[in-house]
Amino acid sequence: MSLTRHLSSKESPIRQFVYESAPQLALAGTRGRRGQEIASSFGFDELITLKAQLPIPETVKDRQSHATVAGTALDYRIRMDMPGFDFVETVAQRGLDILAADTAIVHRGKHIHKVLEMALGFAYLTWKEKDRDPLSLDRASIPLAWCESIARTGPHEALTGALGRRVKRAKTAVDLMMNIEDSLLLDIALMRRAVTPLLDEWNRGIEGGVDYVPNPRFLGSVAVGGADADWAVGDMLVELKTREEITSPWLRDTLFQLLGYALLDLDDSLGIRRVGILLPRQPYFAIWNLDDLLQEDADVALPRLRADFAVLLTEGKTAARPAGA
Repeated sequence: MSLTRHLSSKESPIRQFVYESAPQLALAGTRGRRGQEIASSFGFDELITLKAQLPIPETVKDRQSHATVAGTALDYRIRMDMPGFDFVETVAQRGLDILAADTAIVHRGKHIHKVLEMALGFAYLTWKEKDRDPLSLDRASIPLAWCESIARTGPHEALTGALGRRVKRAKTAVDLMMNIEDSLLLDIALMRRAVTPLLDEWNRGIEGGVDYVPNPRFLGSVAVGGADADWAVGDMLVELKTREEITSPWLRDTLFQLLGYALLDLDDSLGIRRVGILLPRQPYFAIWNLDDLLQEDADVALPRLRADFAVLLTEGKTAARPAGA
C-alpha cells in the first residue's frame, strides 16, 4: 500500500501517525469556527478563493481521465525543462517494464507493449533533439503519462479501459501519437506556459548551485509500498496539482501528503524544511514552512518524529505515536 493509500485510510496507523504529528493542521478546514480559524492561520482563505484561469477544456467528455493524464503529463513536461531528466529512471519506463514481464495479463498485451515502447522511443528522440519544439515535447509527455499509469495501478487496471482500447486501435506508434486529442495537448501547453516564470527561476537557482532532485524517493519509501514526490528544490519539497477547485479539506490532506514525504526522509537526505503546492490552473504557487505545519522548530521536531516513525515502519508497532501527542 502506497503512502497516498495509507493517508486515505482512517484505519491506517501510518495515517494516524502523520496526522498526529501536526495536530493543528489536522483541524484545519474541519467543521465549526475553530476549524475555519485554523485554516485561515495556515493561509487557506486566499487559496480557496482562487479561480481556475485554465480550466479543463469544455469539449472534454471524460474529465476525470483527462485530468489524470494531463496532470501526470505536465509533471513530465516540466521535468523535461529541468536538468537531470532521465527517461530510463522514470516511473513510466518502470511501467513499460512491468508490462513486458507479463504481456499476457491483458488482451493483445504484446501489441500494446510494442506500440507503447515505440511511442516512448519517439518521445525520447523528440526530447534529445537539439532544437526541441515545445509543442512536440507536450505531445511526447503523454505516452510517459500513459506508461506511468501501468506502474501506479498495475497493467490490468490501467489497460482494460479507455487507454487499452486506444492503444489496441493504433496500428503503429505514429497512429497513437497523432491521434492524441488537441484538447489534451492544448491543456498541457497552456499550463506549462503558466508556470514557465517559476521554472526559469528554479533553473537559475540550480545553475547557481541550488540542490535539485526530480521525482525524489525517500529512505522510508519502501516500507510504505512506494512514495515519490514531484521535485525537491533546495530545502523545499514540491507537489504539482492540476485541481480546478481548491477547498480547505483538500489543502489539508495535500499538506499531510507532503508532510508524510518529509517524515519518510528518515535520514534527512533532502534537508526538507519547506513544502510547496504548484497550482498551474489558477495559476499559483503556495509555500509553507515545516515549522508552521508542525507548530514547533522543525530542526528539533523532525529527528524525534522520524525516529518514532521509523519504529512504526520497521516493526509495525501500530501503537506508536508522535512523542508528546
